[in-house]
Amino acid sequence: MNMSNSKGVKPQGCAAGFTLLEVLVAVALVALVLVSFMGLHLRSLDATLQSQDITTAVLLAQGKLASLGSFPETGTEEGAFEGPDLSRFRWASAVTEHTLDAKVSGGKAVVVRQMDVTILWLDGQQTRSYVLEAYGLR
Repeated sequence: MNMSNSKGVKPQGCAAGFTLLEVLVAVALVALVLVSFMGLHLRSLDATLQSQDITTAVLLAQGKLASLGSFPETGTEEGAFEGPDLSRFRWASAVTEHTLDAKVSGGKAVVVRQMDVTILWLDGQQTRSYVLEAYGLR
């Protein structure tokens, strides 16, 4: 049955558009999608902050290891970094000596010094760490 009259105009009782139920279902679906995208965005921000901290720790450890030199004295040290952005970061270094059984020309034993630089920082309630290890020969 055709609901329009001979001039193509719909009768007044048959208005075109969405029902209230259809609009509510659409709004609920959009809300669910937005909530899940917000969760993804928060996880992305958290991962970005963690990667920035790890990058900072790697660079600080490399700088500290370079300051030790190629064959430092044995022992341990610790301290904190200065600066507003680095106040959460602390460092510890340990240098241990090992003598290998191998002999080099001239009958001298090979002496190896192991240098460990540990960077510690607070991430919320957790303490995180990064360890950089290097060796020096003599």
